Amino acid sequence: MVELLCEAALAQDIGSRARQEDAAIAHFASGAPGGIAVLSDGMGGHDDGDLAGRIIAAEMFAELYLSAARKDVLRFDCKAIFGSALGSANRKLQHHIDQGHLSGDTGGTLLSVIVTDGTLRWISVGDSPLWLLRGGRLTRLNEVHSLAPQIDLMVAAGEIDADTALAGGGRNCLTSAVTGGDIARIDCPEEGLPLCAGDLLLLASDGIETLDETTLRDLLQRRRHAPAQQIADALIGAVRRRAGPDQDNSSVVVIRMRAATGVRAGLRGWIAGLLDRVLRAPAPMLASVAAERAS
Repeated sequence: MVELLCEAALAQDIGSRARQEDAAIAHFASGAPGGIAVLSDGMGGHDDGDLAGRIIAAEMFAELYLSAARKDVLRFDCKAIFGSALGSANRKLQHHIDQGHLSGDTGGTLLSVIVTDGTLRWISVGDSPLWLLRGGRLTRLNEVHSLAPQIDLMVAAGEIDADTALAGGGRNCLTSAVTGGDIARIDCPEEGLPLCAGDLLLLASDGIETLDETTLRDLLQRRRHAPAQQIADALIGAVRRRAGPDQDNSSVVVIRMRAATGVRAGLRGWIAGLLDRVLRAPAPMLASVAAERAS
């Protein structure tokens, strides 16, 4: 089995908005086999959308970061960990609303991923997209919790024409969001998605959809071997070049998967095995492990 390593980076642009309502956090140590990323798009046009996005992202990340230390639990019960973290973020948002720190008319999307053991797991609420580029094909992985799918079905059925669908402005109306109350829809698959060397993962706010999927795919495909930060910066640069007068905030988190090679892979395996023994060993055994290493 090929050991996979991750490289991650993020980039943002405020667009034409007065405030940055996106919040994104990523923790992938250099050359690590896994990590955590969280993105929240505060509900645009609503009071305190910028604060809501930050609260949701920060609370979600904190809960997942603490859980990541329990790798045995993370491996086998990731869906429960996601659900618990989402519940905590939702309650934290409601607490701030109850305390009068935020208006009641606020909330945001949530998209969070965990990469561990060469497997991707995610939870999402709202319409912030999660894409996978593999073998030149760009695939959206998570559900769309907005009116966009219903409008697309109406266009396909001939009930409305494409121009009317675009002019109506309802595509971005959310059918599920984190608001402190009940969450209508949550996308959190039971099974993780096995990853491969060369895969590119992209988490984004919907501001990135200024780029159509063909443009997005071509940009990612051309730069798939570049460092993750260069890819993230190129995405935001492309949005800026195409931005109109009403350009939304844009945020991206890029995660690039590559194979560990040669001596580095062997050294990582030895260190991981040693740490596992140290962390699991009763205190009296620690000295014997150290002595073994010194011999």
